[in-house]
Amino acid sequence: MRRSTLAIFLAGGIVAVVVLSVSGILRGVEDGVRWAFMPVARVFANAGSAVGIHVEAAPTSTDLQQQNAALEQKLKQVTVDYVRLKSLEDENASLRQLTKFLDATGYDEVSARIIARHSDAQTAEVLIDRGSHDGLELGMAVVAGSGVLYGKITQLSEHIATVTLVSDERSRVAATVAGEHDTLTGLVVGEGNGVARMTLIPQAVTMKQNDVLVTAGTEEKIPANLAIGLVNDVEGAATDPFKSATLQPLARLGSVNLVAVLRPAAMRPNP
Repeated sequence: MRRSTLAIFLAGGIVAVVVLSVSGILRGVEDGVRWAFMPVARVFANAGSAVGIHVEAAPTSTDLQQQNAALEQKLKQVTVDYVRLKSLEDENASLRQLTKFLDATGYDEVSARIIARHSDAQTAEVLIDRGSHDGLELGMAVVAGSGVLYGKITQLSEHIATVTLVSDERSRVAATVAGEHDTLTGLVVGEGNGVARMTLIPQAVTMKQNDVLVTAGTEEKIPANLAIGLVNDVEGAATDPFKSATLQPLARLGSVNLVAVLRPAAMRPNP
């Protein structure tokens, strides 16, 4: 009995709603309900669109590999460009230092570029792109930066020369303490591994750590006052006739790309 009554009421309600909807009486109510639920509908609609777009635009494994390869190529190119720019900046800085030194001293010189390097525990030498055709001779001084002695020319061909650095075990340079006015103080001998030693220093000569050693100017093709290195330590007993000093050459093998060879036509600055 109760079920029959409930069914009759439901059927009557449905018929009433249909009649009211057809007659337009419920239009305002429908609009209100539609307006109230519009934000929710929009959220679901946007979410559905986003999911659809994401699914449609999802890259494949091949696309990802291609994109990764393209990014790696760009990274390599940027790295190469940076290395080239850094190299040019270093060369420009070296060239400015050399030009300033040469303009101030008036030395006759031949600019050269280092094209090869070789070093081990005993040797340190480089090849430069100038030779006898450019007026170079064996024994000439090769400088870098602000007048730092890089080495001497020890082998020569028409268009290429070998420069032996100060730290090479075969290197010998007459030297003195800066400010001693071309007075021979001792002999700088290369010891390999980027270091050198000054030997045959008279006990009467005052020398201490961080003193600057320069060329003495007593060699035919090596002008005076070219910086060689800094004193690290002075060794020798007071009773010995001579003492020695370890030093760190100022010019290192891998830190220089451009050098200048001082030609014997002007071993001293112009008056």
